[in-house]
Amino acid sequence: MIEPLFRDSAPDIEITRAEGNYIFDGKGRKYLDFMMGWCVGNAGWNKKTLMKAINSFRGPVYVNPTSKYKRWEILAKKLVSLMPGKDYTCLRATGGTESVELALKTSIAYNRRKKFIAFNGAYHGQSLACLSLVGTHEDKFGPYPETVRLSTEWQSAKDNAIRAIKKGDISAFISEPILCNLGVLVPPQDFFKEIQEACNDTDTVFIMDEVATGFGRTGKMFDFEHCKLKPDIVAIAKGFSSGYAAIGSTIVSGKVAESMRFDFSNYSTFGWHPVSVECALANMDYLKKLIGPSAKSGRLLSEQLSEFCQPEGKGLCIGFEEKNSKIVSECLGAGLIVCLMGNRLVLYPALDVGKTEIEKACAIIQRYHK
Repeated sequence: MIEPLFRDSAPDIEITRAEGNYIFDGKGRKYLDFMMGWCVGNAGWNKKTLMKAINSFRGPVYVNPTSKYKRWEILAKKLVSLMPGKDYTCLRATGGTESVELALKTSIAYNRRKKFIAFNGAYHGQSLACLSLVGTHEDKFGPYPETVRLSTEWQSAKDNAIRAIKKGDISAFISEPILCNLGVLVPPQDFFKEIQEACNDTDTVFIMDEVATGFGRTGKMFDFEHCKLKPDIVAIAKGFSSGYAAIGSTIVSGKVAESMRFDFSNYSTFGWHPVSVECALANMDYLKKLIGPSAKSGRLLSEQLSEFCQPEGKGLCIGFEEKNSKIVSECLGAGLIVCLMGNRLVLYPALDVGKTEIEKACAIIQRYHK
């Protein structure tokens, strides 16, 4: 038997089909999906354009990671073109955990330090290194290496981060630009800018984990664009293919990337599998058309939620305080999939979600909100 990951906060249904903004269970019941696999299905499910990229693929079944493959170069150039500067290198991965793990490895290779700064409990993946960042399950897997873990009291967090960075023994600061994994918490506008400046002054690597927030989720291709940041490393996955295939990447600035140019510094057996590459290329082109409209949809969703709660977030990445511990199952019974993280309800609909679907979801949530 497969144990559920989140016993009290996830929908308890068997998914048999997915179409657009909806999923269907084994009994044929239809549910409006406002989770999209936790920021995965940005394009929506079973889109013809993306399915065509899969079904029409006639390339190699597999490419050895040490070989050359033209489509890898095309995808890497497309990713680099989205970065704040062209001097970036892409490391291949299969998903978010591997992308973040690569970011941590690369940071250590660059400055030879072993300490990190992250938000306490914020979650960046399932490897031991990723779990050790935020202290998750230290009673089960620890003791973990020393890490500076920040609270979400923003001024204190910024002061503590900058103070630790200035000591010169931190390898990297890592954070989601919006803390999706703490229920969608948005730092103040200048929060990351001042931390990045401290990182630049001390050769500390500045990592943005855009696994959940990337590819249009917040109204821009990447959320760091909102604050005009220039990360040393960007970790991506999830919306990279909108869930149509497993793929991730660690995008590294030139000076830091040089540290990984040694034999066997990274090896991912299925990183950038040929079919996954076709999905990612088609998906990125498809999402470009949705980002502008999705920002407007995000404003509409926030406006409607504001009538009965205090939403926080950007674009279609929204969370708010929720006191009803049964709201997930109650919304599910009404045909809506949402997720509760502690005392915060989070919403991540597809980027093409429509006005009718937003109104339907908000009406259901308002019915059970406390």
